[in-house]
This record gives sequence, C-alpha cells and structure tokens, in this order.
Amino acid sequence: MRLPLLVTIAFFASTSAIFEDQVGKFDWRKPLIGCPANLHFDKAGSKSDRLIISTEQSILASLVLNTGNIGWRKIMEDSSETPNGQTFTKDREYIYSISSDGRSVRVWHKNNGVMARQLTISEEKSSVQAIHVAKEKLFVASGKTLMAYRSGDEKPLETVVVKKERSFSAFFQLDESLIHVSAHPGDSHLELVKINDDGSFDSPSELKMEGFSMEKCHAQSEYISCLKGSQLLVADVFKQKVHKLQLDSDQYHLHPSTTGKLILARGVDKLHVIELTSESGLQVRKTVDVTSSEAVGVAENHESIVVASSDAIRVLSVNSNHHYSAKRTSSEDGKIMENSKPKRVFARKSEKDWEIVLVGEDCRIEFVTVDETSKLVNLEWAREESLINTVSVEMVDLPLSESQQMIEDEFEEAGNFFTAFARRIHSQCGQLVRFFTKNVEKIIHVATSISRDGNGVSDFINSVRAAGQIGSASSGPFERDYFNLRKVIIVVTSSGTVFGIDSADGQFLWKMWLGDSFSPLESQLEQKRVPLFVQRTTAHYQLDGLASVVFSNKITRNGVIVSFNPMIGKVESRNELGYPVKRVTVLPVHTNKHVYPVMLIGKNDEIKTFPSITSDELTATTSSLYLLDLQQQSVQGLKIDISTQKIQPVWQGNLGLTADDEIVAVKGKSFNQKVHSQGRVLVTREVQYKYVNPNLAAVASINKANQHLTITLVDIVTGQVVHSAAIGKSAKPIHLVHSENWIAYTYWSEKGRRTELGIIELYEGSEENHTQQDTFDSKIVQKLPPVVAQQSYIYAQGVDAMSVSETEQGLTTRSILLAHPSGNIHEVSRRLLDANRPMELTQAMREEMMIGYMPEIAVATEEMINYNQTVHRVRGIKTSPSGLESTSLVLAYGTDLFFTRLVPSGTFDILKDDFDHVLISLVLTGLVVGSYVTKRLARSNALASQWS
Repeated sequence: MRLPLLVTIAFFASTSAIFEDQVGKFDWRKPLIGCPANLHFDKAGSKSDRLIISTEQSILASLVLNTGNIGWRKIMEDSSETPNGQTFTKDREYIYSISSDGRSVRVWHKNNGVMARQLTISEEKSSVQAIHVAKEKLFVASGKTLMAYRSGDEKPLETVVVKKERSFSAFFQLDESLIHVSAHPGDSHLELVKINDDGSFDSPSELKMEGFSMEKCHAQSEYISCLKGSQLLVADVFKQKVHKLQLDSDQYHLHPSTTGKLILARGVDKLHVIELTSESGLQVRKTVDVTSSEAVGVAENHESIVVASSDAIRVLSVNSNHHYSAKRTSSEDGKIMENSKPKRVFARKSEKDWEIVLVGEDCRIEFVTVDETSKLVNLEWAREESLINTVSVEMVDLPLSESQQMIEDEFEEAGNFFTAFARRIHSQCGQLVRFFTKNVEKIIHVATSISRDGNGVSDFINSVRAAGQIGSASSGPFERDYFNLRKVIIVVTSSGTVFGIDSADGQFLWKMWLGDSFSPLESQLEQKRVPLFVQRTTAHYQLDGLASVVFSNKITRNGVIVSFNPMIGKVESRNELGYPVKRVTVLPVHTNKHVYPVMLIGKNDEIKTFPSITSDELTATTSSLYLLDLQQQSVQGLKIDISTQKIQPVWQGNLGLTADDEIVAVKGKSFNQKVHSQGRVLVTREVQYKYVNPNLAAVASINKANQHLTITLVDIVTGQVVHSAAIGKSAKPIHLVHSENWIAYTYWSEKGRRTELGIIELYEGSEENHTQQDTFDSKIVQKLPPVVAQQSYIYAQGVDAMSVSETEQGLTTRSILLAHPSGNIHEVSRRLLDANRPMELTQAMREEMMIGYMPEIAVATEEMINYNQTVHRVRGIKTSPSGLESTSLVLAYGTDLFFTRLVPSGTFDILKDDFDHVLISLVLTGLVVGSYVTKRLARSNALASQWS
C-alpha cells in the first residue's frame, strides 16, 4: 500500500516542478495591500507578532510584525476604494468583517486567513455598518438591519429591521453592558438599543444630540463626540447625558481614536487632550504644541500620546509630565528617498520599547521601535503601498557603459585619418584593460570560493558559474547590459509619488514625493491621470536623461510640471503654471539638446512648452499639431500652430453619436511606433498593403438605450470617418488597443453572456499605386477608402486590461496581452487574432501554414506569462522593447506589480537560456583530452600486439 502512495506523491511532485528552473529568473512580483485605514496589533501571548490591517482598497491583510511580509491577504470583491476600509472586529481566534457592501459577514481564521463561514445580512447595499463581538455572540448592523448571532451559528438569534436608512451606526460596551447607537438622516437625536445577555434587543430609547452630523462626529469606547462650531459635545452613551466644552476657536477637528476615553481635538498649532470624568465633566488634561507636518496617535494603553514627524517621534504621558523625544535617522543606503509626512500613527508599549506603525501621506507603511533609554528610533521595515495606485509607467534605458561610450566617441567625432586611428587605438586599449580587469575579478572570485567551500569538481564548476554572473544585471554596475534587457522602470502613482525601479529584481533605486499640494489631473473620460513623459533618453550619453511629470495643485487648481533625472531621481526643475491644465502631450520634435518638449494647454487655450522651442528647431512637418477634443455631445479636431502657439478649430461633428452614446475609450498610435513590413503577402503572391495612417484614432462608444457598441475610426486631421463598426447587445467593460493597421477590442456580449474579442484590419489594397508616397498624408485628395477586414471571436474569460507587445524594429509577431479577473495574464498571438483566417483551408493555405477560423480563442494554461504568480486587479499593462528584437519587456500593475520578459516568436536571435557554456566547455575539453589519451593507448596496444 505504501509503494503506490510513494509513486503517486513522486509523480505529483515532478509535475508541479515543470518550468521550475525558470521561476524568478526573468520575472518578479510585488504583492501589495494598499493604504491602511484601520490597524490593530494582534498579540500571541505577551508579544505582538502580526498586524491586522484593513485598507482603503477593500483589502484585509495580516503582516508579520518582524519582517513586514504579508502573512495572508484577502482581496474583497468591492473594487471601489473605501476611505475607511473594511469594517471588522476580532477575538482570540477569528476576524469578523462586513463584505459585499454590507450584505454579508465573513469570518476568517487569524492565523492563516482561511474563511470559516459566511453569514448573510441583507440583500440591500449600505455603507453604514457596525460589527461587535461580545459574550460569545456576534452583533451586526448594516443599513436598516440589526442582527445577533451566537458564535458558530449560521442562523441569527434575533433580527430587527427599521423602516428608515441609518446615517450612523456603532456598538458601545462598558463592562457587561452593550448598547447599539444609531441615527437617521435629519434627526437631532440618537436612537439607543440595549442588548441583553441572551442576544435580544430592548425597545429603542432616544438621546437628544443637537448638531449631530456624521462629518463632524466620532464614536469611541463609551462616547460620541461632535464639534458644533467652537463647541465640543460629548454624549455619554451609558449615562445618557450630553456634556459640553467651549474651545477657543472653531478651527479644531476631532482626531479619530476608536478605543480609550481620551478625546483629541486638534487645531492649527495645538492639540487638546480632553477627558470626561464623572466628577468634573469635560476637562482638558493636556495641551500639546503640534505642527502641520506632525501626526498624532493614541497608544493602546490609552495613557500616552505619540506625536510623529519625518524627523522625530515624541511620546507624552497624559497622567504625568513624563515625556521624551527620539530622533529619526535615514537608512536608505545613499539612495534618494523623498518620503511624505506621516498622517496616521498606531502605537503600543511592549516590554522593552515602543512599537509604532507610521502611515504616510504617500501610503508608506513604516514599523519603528523606540527605546526609552537610548532615545533612538530604529526603522525595522517599510512598505511602499502607494504602488497600488500606479497610473503611469515608462521604461528608460540605462546609461552606456564605458566601453560603449568609447565606441560612440570613436565614430561620432570628426577628424583626419591620424586622429581617427589614435581614437581607435585608445578605444581598443580601454576595452583590453576592462577585459583583463573583469577576468582577474573572476579568477579571484573562483579562488576565494574554492578555499571557502571546498576543492571538489562540483565546487569548482559552481564557482566558475558564480563567477560568470559577476557584472550581470542584478549585481553589476549601473550601466547598460549587452542586450539592453535591464532598464529603469519609472512608476507614477495617484498618491503623489514617483519611483525608479530596477527591472532586474524590482528593487527601489529612488523615490520622489511630489508634495503635499499634489492632485492628479482629470481626463476627458473622467479618469485620474498623472502624465509621464521621457523627454530625453540616455542614448545621448554626453547628456543626462530627462523625464517630466504633470499634475495639479489641489490648493490653486493650477498645473505643475516637474522635470527630473530618471536614473537617480534628482529634480531638475519645478514649474508652477498660472492656469489649470486641460491637455498635455509631448511634441514629436526635439530641441538642440535632444529634448522632446512637453506642450501644455490650459482651459482658456493657453499654450506653453517645456522647454521652449525656437522656430529654427521646427520643420515643415512638425510646425503644427492636430488633436482630438472630446466634448459632451460632439468631437472636435484642433490644429495647434506651435510657432505662434495658437489653437484653431478645424472640424467639428458628432461622428454619428447621439445623446445616449457614452465614449468609453479613445486610442491613437504612438508617434515612435515602428512598422517593419508595409504589406502582407497573400496566398496568391499578391501583396496587400497596410493602411498605416498615423493620424487615425479609434473611438469606442456605448449606447445606454439599446446597448450598442460602436467603434469609429476617424482621421483627426480632416475629420473623415474612415470606418465604423457596430456591435449589438454589448456592455462594459470595454478595452481597446490600436497598433499598426489593426484595432483589437473586447466587450461583454449581453446576447451570448460572454466576453468576445474583435479585430479590425485596414488595407490600402493590392495595387502598387497606393504606396507611391513615402509618408502618409491625410490631406491628399482622391484617396480610395481602405479595405476593411474584421472578425470576432469568443473569449472564455473576463478581461481587466489589454495591451500589445512592442519590439525594437517591429519585426517580431506581436502578441495581445489580456489580464483576467482571476489574476492570470494571457498571451494571444497575433496569428490567432487575425481577421483573415479562412473558413476552409485549401492546399495552398496549408502550405503557407495559415490557421483556419475557429469561433473560440483557446485559453491554455501554458500561455499564461505569469504562470502561478497571480496578479490581482490589473488596471494596465506596459510593454517596452529591449535590445533583442525577439524580446519585449512587460510590466502589469494593479493590486500587484509583475514584471517579465515576453518572446512572442521565440528567442530566434539568441542562444537558449539554458545553454550551459561552462558544462559544454568542460565536456569538449574532456573529449579532446580523452581522444589524445585513447589515441596513445591504441598506438601502444597495436605495438604490443605486433610484438606478441
């Protein structure tokens, strides 16, 4: 019986190890939890060992306190951001959270995050929620419903449903007494329901509370505190009495503190610590001077106040004059890491020191410990959770190496024969010195490894292999590798942070905080965006790279543009505009310093370029720019004269859209996209020339009345509608990509109840007179309409994001990348998503290896580029070419970040990744030596046989 079991286990172990040698070799993944809204220290015995966190992105997670790693993470189905996080509570064994917009309660094991059970509350959604565990019973309030459960039961003990929707709901416990307090919109009183020991509810009573407003009120422990102008109102729930305290101004706001009896009222420059006592009522126990850059929190012992800033942490005792301040030191190893000020503080006192969790304005989570004796702040770990709000991504090449710069100098500088010869000798000598230096380093590494690890054959082979990795992408100098596979990923978030990430291993190179006044721009499709532009790459090695990010000042609402060095994150300039930004784009013309200017258009059609350009730097083809402007019920084409900086409307129309049509996506072509082949060879040996109009824009709109999806292709220079396709019974989500001469799109089919994938291809025709001009010109009259081929396919998965691969020359067959709600990223070859797949294959078609039409695109597990590295809630996929034509770099961002390499046509221009140079060299050496030895032995054997 044991033998079959062992064989079965060995079989499954071998099958799960498929592609194990490739795991983590060319890819990495960063799991995220989001910006914390609620945080609890969870104790195992006398020491905290985990943090239970609810985030604004509807994620409930547990972090290991010692390392900051994710112990477990539960991503709720509520994808919309909740500023107050998930409503949850906990006991010794379980965590109880309200999910599905207040319609259900889920019970989780604290140790591993496994769901124990799910309880149904109501069928109605509600954002007014409360949950409490006491006396081995669970009490839940959501919307109009109030319920009580016995622990472990799935049926409620008692349910109360009121007629009006609640605007406030909370549970309060004092010793053995438990009360539920609620309020209805417009009421000036609170409704109190006492909960008995058996879980039943008494009849409600009222407590008059003038000026009650959810925006200015806060519930904690035993009280409900509200601010009415400069007056503080505190309702004692159990004594049913309202206390009042007059503050010195109306500039105060209440600081949230869910536990304890201390009430914090924070003003402009001071903090009042207020306590309610039975003898003297409300009284100010302590007044603390604070600045706008400091965050305040109450420790779990309810007797200390923690004031944290970017430079120091202060701990103040409420019941005594004991207080101390500890300085913070930077430990970023020389990296530029500009962090924001803290906005939330969570603290507790352990046996030896203080354990403090700081949450910054940029959603950075820091866990620090403060030693009272040494008064030092030790940073234990930090997590950059603002990456969950990524909105813009660019990949920038690394600077040239020293040898590559020598080669560039050798061929770029002018001079006579002798100077060129001298440069050649100098370059070759430099390369020779670098070669010897590199090999000496490898020899020293091998020698030290053998002396440390052993002197066996296997140890020698491993040492040689390790030495071969010296100078690789992950450990080498900050310079471009041979195939340009390592890049700096510039990531911009809607939280106001910009990151520089090493594509080799995902490490942070630098971080830039855009300021407290940061606010993202609003696109014409009502989406948050922070445009990022690479204005100068590192190809011009004499000059540093340059990138710019554009955002809005939330105080003045005017635009701001920040330019920085993408390699080190150093800010080059920060320009405050005097007007709000309506549109922003990069111009397809560079200045004398090889910088592509960024053009900004204000709401009153003000135009400004950074940096400014002169008329000498403009050519006949770049002196004007055409833009597509989306309005409420029409579309407008604008011509921008860059030299005079004036905007002129060229055409206006509705593109056949009605008032019920909603534009959901607009996609144009990148001005630097390369098309390798201008035509497609047919089976009949005719050439079908591609319709490569750089001014073509694809507009996707959905009709709310009859559920019609319309894909309109419009030339933004002339306003001509090139093609229009209508798909009936369609709904969101709709995704669109536009590349070369084709447009791919996905939509939800209401008729088939499935996701469908469509493709539209445009061709000029098979006659040669269509390709006589060198460049496409939209203004040439008497153009024949393009030949359109389109097809639809069934796709058996949902789609969260869609993108297309990019390579250096566009020679490699492109792939479409589709992100699934399940966390997979599917690679679909362009050969499968083809509008010309024939229904019946002829012999000539088979010889050309054409694929016959099938209505469904197969979703195979081996085509998932992230194998088992699940990437949740993908919002975008960024692709970038590398130095290899076969390889495209991919970054998927959402709740997780995932980076990998993509080879749509295979690695046709490089040896296989598993090509072991060391082993093959040793085998060849052994064969050569063996051949000489056997030859010598054979000769001796032949001579001996002749003598015998």
